[in-house]
Amino acid sequence: MMEIKVRTLTNEQVKNLDQIASENKISRDKLISKIVGESLDGTNFLAAHRTFFKSEVAKIIPQLEKNNQVMERALKFLDKEQTHGD
Repeated sequence: MMEIKVRTLTNEQVKNLDQIASENKISRDKLISKIVGESLDGTNFLAAHRTFFKSEVAKIIPQLEKNNQVMERALKFLDKEQTHGD
């Protein structure tokens, strides 16, 4: 096995790692190894991204539907104005 040093984490990020490691009853090193290993394996990495994008899309859809309704009303209004204006 090889060692890797991570130098670019903030104090807050290290605290978060420690908290997550503690909650999972593993060391910080084991947690980091698990995260990196899963990311490289791609299994949980892809699943996490799918879950993230699904939730983000779910948040956006209601706003898009509302925007579509507003656009439909605006188009109907413009059509009505053109019909009566001619």
